[in-house]
Amino acid sequence: MTIDLGFAWLRLAGGDEIGIVDVPGHQDFIRNMLAGVGPVDAVLLVVALDEGVMPQTLEHLAILRVLGVDRGVVALTKRDLVDEEWALLARADVAAALRGTPLGGAPMIEVSATAKTGLTELVAALEAVLRTAPARRDLGRPRLAIDRAFTLTGFGTVVTGTLVDGVFAAGDEIEILPTGQRARVRGIQTHKRALELASPGSRVALNLSGVEKGELARGMVVVRPGTLASVSVLSARVEILASASGALVHDESVKVHAGTAEVMARASLLEGPTLDAGGSGWVQLRLAEPLAVAVGDRFVIRRPSPPETLGGGAVADISGERMRRREAVAVLERRSAPTAASRLLAALDVPRTPAEAGARSGVETGERDAAARELVESGRAVQLADALLARESFEALATRIERTLAATHRRSPLRAGAPREEIRSSLDLASKRFNALVERLARDGRIAERGSALALVGHAPTLTAAQEAAWSRARVALAREPLQPPSPALLESEYGLDREVVAALAERGDLVRIGTEAVFLPEAVARFADAVVSELAAAGTITVARARDLTGSSRKHVLPLLGFLDDRGLTRRSGDDRILVLPPEQARERVATLTGRKKVTQ
Repeated sequence: MTIDLGFAWLRLAGGDEIGIVDVPGHQDFIRNMLAGVGPVDAVLLVVALDEGVMPQTLEHLAILRVLGVDRGVVALTKRDLVDEEWALLARADVAAALRGTPLGGAPMIEVSATAKTGLTELVAALEAVLRTAPARRDLGRPRLAIDRAFTLTGFGTVVTGTLVDGVFAAGDEIEILPTGQRARVRGIQTHKRALELASPGSRVALNLSGVEKGELARGMVVVRPGTLASVSVLSARVEILASASGALVHDESVKVHAGTAEVMARASLLEGPTLDAGGSGWVQLRLAEPLAVAVGDRFVIRRPSPPETLGGGAVADISGERMRRREAVAVLERRSAPTAASRLLAALDVPRTPAEAGARSGVETGERDAAARELVESGRAVQLADALLARESFEALATRIERTLAATHRRSPLRAGAPREEIRSSLDLASKRFNALVERLARDGRIAERGSALALVGHAPTLTAAQEAAWSRARVALAREPLQPPSPALLESEYGLDREVVAALAERGDLVRIGTEAVFLPEAVARFADAVVSELAAAGTITVARARDLTGSSRKHVLPLLGFLDDRGLTRRSGDDRILVLPPEQARERVATLTGRKKVTQ
């Protein structure tokens, strides 16, 4: 009697080879059966004609349905041990058992190993069924669930399994999950033939260097580093078999079988206290040990005592997010939507690259890129630098920014706005994504960029009546000697214009601040700049002393004014002199723009 997995292969008449995983049929070894049946393309269901359908056969059929295995061939064995009448009765019994299952229309081939009858027909039926199986997907994320690990003399550590979702090549670095150990693929074999490359769907033996056999076990998964993570919580819509002895109860302990792994879990029901036999509902499984699974992977749950198969489903979410029960169902429904675009959109609740969103939603590369284009073109998602964000989430971020700016304007009406970096930190966005968000909102006319600050478009620093009166008095003082104005400290002590009021006046264009210790009227800056530009156009260079004498200013004020022209790209230092960088007329236009005034002539 088979008690563990067995492995073989067969060359078909057309030249193709198929791998065969022999799984135990006895009910005492269901756990071993589950470790081998997960990734198959088709099933060969064996029923002995002299015994007929057994209880474990029915359980196997239920498991196949839960795992989504929907094609196969039925081998009716030991034909030589029964007469025609018995064979017809047994055949009818099998057909009745298969009715309503994925194998309901499967071909049934009578065979006898001893008489060598029906074998050719059985192989032909297998070949025909496998031709209808969909091609294995290459998602660029190869993974191999280990079903055996052993040491081979002269080679070292070897693991075997069925490769899915990508390609492994000799020399590849790999990671073992859930332990996170790193190793390297020394060699690859399929059906005892050495390969440089193993493709999805192959039965593969990987010769690994850098890891010992004792560190490996059935249930671990071989992946490319960083392409898959182990999870402790997974969510899925679970179907309970109609044949289950009783309902699944909230917080009940169950065994989860996924790939070749078996772990205990607590079932958190999201739609009620129980899930009745024959029903289905959303369930969050809190795993006792980490499990390496991807969205879309199918799994089986069993009751540990008394042992029975309860049902199973397909993984819909592996984020591990804590969600309120009433919200969780809506979120999970979106993440398991029928179209690739809808599933991808559900993963864009925060900015994610298409690759990250695709991995999270189980959308393969080709579908992912097409879905991403569809979402952006339809406006259901927004591009933010390297990431995409669902329109709903984009609007939520935009609203947060607008509310923050409105609160800042109410709290500090004299400020130009809220510091850009302060808002970015509150949103916890990468700089390039935040910059793209701000650029989009500014382009849409929802916010304004004001230097290092952000503001609502309609916001302007607003002075009180008393501050306006103080500014009128200070303006007279500034205009008295425009190029030798009072210092900011004097403006505060004599006229009550503190630094915040000065900043507000500069924001609305009434003042020009240069550094922290110089304040000028815009027309004074324009007059100074015009005089310097005219001198440079005539003489080619200008010194600090010449600029002082030419404008009637002082060295204390000329230095920051010349620095202002340097910083704005009009002039450049050359030794102790300044030279003109722009043509004179262009320089004057730049000054007019910077000061908000038309050019001033002497």
